Parts: sequence; C-alpha cells; structure tokens
Amino acid sequence: MMASFKLHLLRLAREGQVEVPGVPGLRAYTLRERVERPGPAFYLLLEGELVVDLPEGRYLHLRRGEAARVTEPHRLLPVERAVLLELG
Repeated sequence: MMASFKLHLLRLAREGQVEVPGVPGLRAYTLRERVERPGPAFYLLLEGELVVDLPEGRYLHLRRGEAARVTEPHRLLPVERAVLLELG
C-alpha cells in the first residue's frame, strides 16, 4: 500500500505534466495550444480559461474552478493558457 502524500498540483502543472501516483489516468498539465481528444474525459480547470469545442457547434466555456464531463470527441482550446486536471 502506498503511503499518504500531498501534491501542489497547480505549481507542478505549471512546470510540466504531473501524473498522480496510484490514480491511473489522472494528470495535471498546462495547455497552451489546441488539442483534439477522441472521447470521454473529466476536466477541472485549475487556472486560466478553456473552451471545450463539441460537435454540432456546441461548446463549454470553463473558468478557474469549473469542471466538465465530456462524453464525445472534442477539442480543447485554451484562452492563452489553461492549467487542467484531467481524468480520462
């Protein structure tokens, strides 16, 4: 069993991608340019602004502290820079 620990995710994610030990698929990172995602994911925006571009002209606009569950192919479009916690 892994010992308990804490991570300063925001600070670490500003410096590079962070994968959380013991939690498969959970990572934090800074996004500076758009990226395509094939399917399901959960996002929590730690800093900045993010537009999640969905099919059929729909979108989600996230601000710091907001989260989204996305179930379909989508694009992540940071407004300048976004620091994300992603599960998926």
